[in-house]
Amino acid sequence: MVLSISGLVLALLLTAVMLRSRYLPVGGALTAACLGYFLAASGAAPAINAFFSTLATGISSLGHSFG
Repeated sequence: MVLSISGLVLALLLTAVMLRSRYLPVGGALTAACLGYFLAASGAAPAINAFFSTLATGISSLGHSFG
């Protein structure tokens, strides 16, 4: 759960920076937000969640191997 919240905060910050620098138009940001909302409610959500959980575990274990 901590990863989901920090991932959400990172995505929001990245989107805010892109909007501020006019690299991402407001329409594009709204479209991406709607896509994320509808994708989270779809049948693909468990597979996407499992992928990112596995990715986070891999990155975490990679960090422990260097430490």
